[in-house]
Amino acid sequence: MTRPHPGREKMKILLITGKIAEDSLRRYASVSSHEVDVHALPVSVAAFITPEYAARELSQPWVSGYDMILVPGTVRGDVSSIEDATGVPTFKGPTHASEVPVVLEHIGEIELSRTTTATELVRDVLRERAISIIDDVENDWRNVLREGGGLIVGSGDRSVPIGREFPMRVIAEIVNAPTLDIAAVEKRARYYEKQGADVIDIGMLAGKPMPGSIPGLVEAVRSSTKLPVSIDTLDPAEIMAAVESGVDLVLSLDAGNMEQAAPHLDDTPVVVLPTNMRDGVILRTADERVTLLEKNISKARGLGIQKIIADPVLEPAIKPGLMESLRAYQLFRTRNPDTPMLFGLGNVTELIDADSPGVNGLLAALALEVEAELLFIPEYSVKARGSVRETVDASRMMFLARRNETPPKDLGVDLLVLKEKRWTEDEYDRSNEAKMRTVDAVREAHFTPDERGWFKIQIDRESSMIIVSHYAEKGDSPDAIVRGRSAEEIYQTIIREGLIGKMEHASYMGLELGKAEIALLLGRSYSQDEPLFR
Repeated sequence: MTRPHPGREKMKILLITGKIAEDSLRRYASVSSHEVDVHALPVSVAAFITPEYAARELSQPWVSGYDMILVPGTVRGDVSSIEDATGVPTFKGPTHASEVPVVLEHIGEIELSRTTTATELVRDVLRERAISIIDDVENDWRNVLREGGGLIVGSGDRSVPIGREFPMRVIAEIVNAPTLDIAAVEKRARYYEKQGADVIDIGMLAGKPMPGSIPGLVEAVRSSTKLPVSIDTLDPAEIMAAVESGVDLVLSLDAGNMEQAAPHLDDTPVVVLPTNMRDGVILRTADERVTLLEKNISKARGLGIQKIIADPVLEPAIKPGLMESLRAYQLFRTRNPDTPMLFGLGNVTELIDADSPGVNGLLAALALEVEAELLFIPEYSVKARGSVRETVDASRMMFLARRNETPPKDLGVDLLVLKEKRWTEDEYDRSNEAKMRTVDAVREAHFTPDERGWFKIQIDRESSMIIVSHYAEKGDSPDAIVRGRSAEEIYQTIIREGLIGKMEHASYMGLELGKAEIALLLGRSYSQDEPLFR
């Protein structure tokens, strides 16, 4: 790959396309600060252009006046022959016209390629830049912590620095951990670590103390991951058992359990709440809540507890009300600029019927605005699956946005799942309907079984694989199993192995495998012959 004209601020660029995309390409290119011209070759669709054809068409004197030629990303193969023919540096541009503005914006920053589309390169550069910024902070964490302040959760290889100069750390809760067998706890801990969590939390059962289960639960998490372990309980006996078992963080202390728990805490960091749950005291207004939280923190310090994290408690939307609890966070931060804060997203994410990526993304932005250092998230309900990964990505987005002093967009990290940043679909040309025969689709009512058998399609979530079991026409157990991650590789294997005999059956399998692949990517449940979206 070659970097075109490094250091030149404004360039004269020629964009090549086909007739159909010419107008839209001109529209998208018009916003560039570079001098950009669009030239449509005499073909209808840009994908039909070959490097050899473009080289012949562009071997003209007027082309030599450009600094660079960008051909469509859909052109197959190496485009070096165009540069050889014209003498102008030639590279692959974006795949879609709508991506032209962002590619032109980064000309001179990215190393364009003669074989790889600019779309991929820009995406990779932004992602690599984001990762590099975060890695620099993480690798230099001791100096960052010393200069920016904060505290450490864990010890040795399990140390996680907490502070405003780091991305907000994510605590992932294993909900109702005592009700799970040890194997399930270990599996959940490994899953959370894989999703990017910074701390694994053992969630105990409110009102049903089980201190005897804690040593085994702590050991299960410790033996499965390299992350610090926290305990989520208000019961003093459970707190004592957890500290004796070596937990790295205690959630939580309040006015009702503090005096009993304090003698057992040693140097363990603790989260302090604005409550007295023993006496049923839960304050709702921001001012009352912050006043009690400050009182509880002062009492904790008087009992010798120094590593304190405040949790003003984020409330569900509408009832009892998200806005007032956000006001409590803001008020506490204004009055206590140096005390670390925990921001519990789960109370909101779990109690709203909206897709979690957007909810978690916005909540993480609010958390950063009130300068919280820790994000607490479970994955309790089905609709909240994936929330740990979403919260980790959201934390990184907000960290980068703060560093760049920009809104959280175009950072190389995003939470776009079903929505997209740029529309790439070609507009349908209705004029074709008058020129040719149009046939309305009709579903075939008659079904004839495939003599070569039938298939059962399932998803193995642990391995993230699509599993296709083949049964003989009258078989009760599978005679072959095909495994893969994409519909394409699976249906090609099925055809290659001779497991399918009817075109109709093959079309059906393509449809179902496509649904299974989308379900795997989106984390949705898949049931054969059922709609993926209702």
